Amino acid sequence: MSKIPWTRELDSGLRMRAVGGLEDIERVAAFDALIHGAGSESTWRTWMRDHPQIQPTDWLLVEEQDTGRIVASLCLLPWRIHYAGIELRSAEQGVVGTLPEYRGRKLQHMLNLRFAELVQAGDFDLSHIQGIPYFYRQFGYEYALPLEAWWRLELHMAPSPPPALGFHCRLANLSDLPALVQFYDQAAAALDVAALRDEALWRYLLGPALHTETAAETWVVGDADGHSVGYFRIAYQGFGQGLIVAEVSLLKPEAALVALAHIRQVAIERQKPFVRLNLPSDTSMVTVARSLGAHDGASYGWQIRLPNPLALLRKLAPVFNQRLAGSIYAQLTREVVFDFYRHACRLSFTSGQLNEVTPIPPGSAPADLTLPPQLFAPLLFGHRSLNDMSPMYPDASTSDSARPLLEVLFPKLRGWLYMPY
Repeated sequence: MSKIPWTRELDSGLRMRAVGGLEDIERVAAFDALIHGAGSESTWRTWMRDHPQIQPTDWLLVEEQDTGRIVASLCLLPWRIHYAGIELRSAEQGVVGTLPEYRGRKLQHMLNLRFAELVQAGDFDLSHIQGIPYFYRQFGYEYALPLEAWWRLELHMAPSPPPALGFHCRLANLSDLPALVQFYDQAAAALDVAALRDEALWRYLLGPALHTETAAETWVVGDADGHSVGYFRIAYQGFGQGLIVAEVSLLKPEAALVALAHIRQVAIERQKPFVRLNLPSDTSMVTVARSLGAHDGASYGWQIRLPNPLALLRKLAPVFNQRLAGSIYAQLTREVVFDFYRHACRLSFTSGQLNEVTPIPPGSAPADLTLPPQLFAPLLFGHRSLNDMSPMYPDASTSDSARPLLEVLFPKLRGWLYMPY
């Protein structure tokens, strides 16, 4: 860690800078606990000191120059995400906070400018945030992936006692790492958009993360022969009053049924009134739970910003080529124009291959797709189709002849991000 952290002088006797040492880690952890809840210091301290991907120098603070008191902060949390098999790097903006007496002074605007600089310098493909409603739209974010989409299973609906199907559940330990890595990779590969996770991150989740407010215990599902067949994770804390199942692997329906019976018992022991399945809707656990009577709860969304859409289009060219290959456009040879009002680009296809993405002035050529810039993220990530957006956004449009091609290039996708912390 640098002994002299990055620094930028601000007006009104304030200074923005990066975390520069152990003393700063303690100060920022205390500030973030003041904003996000007493007792959460250990969470932010652990993230900065022990997480294998998070760098303390990516934690930004604004302080009073004369007193050193921290008045605002945010951080950059790096993710690895796969989009249809292509690895992308995303920067999550997290742990955002400002002292009440300093709100309304545009400090988060200034922090967001620095965050954008870090995103560009780090060559990130996108940035994302959980974030409060609406606020982050001013920085170019739009809801583009599901977040906190959940299913409610009442305790009386789950099987009890556990059905005699030859499966059992036990807490995971470090010896389970190879199996957990494999099970997670399989679950991620089954999604069109998913977070990637290596063994180092699993070690963190099974170790230091257990002492944070984002902790989750990992339960391995085993068969009658003692072989591990999958896992699920139960969060210690989260939204709502239910017992939160925060992650699950690709379980067979019989194994999912046994897991739900075990989860019900855990909920009873912890005096939870129901089970909350924060899981993709097409997982076997949700399917089995729905067959037992579980119903859909409310949902939120990840807000995503694309810092360089043209570079991202180039990076995803193999995906677009593959989509075209399985369609009537397999031999497509033509130019396709996307106009995002503030900027535009021309995509050149030859024999079904995307060869070039060229910037052009907006409004300079007839557009096959006209779209407000922030709406490209939900279209690209398959969260909203043009048909979904057009009734709400008259400035999102395409020609009748181009619509079938755009539906091939940007289909609805199955995306879900399991937490890496």
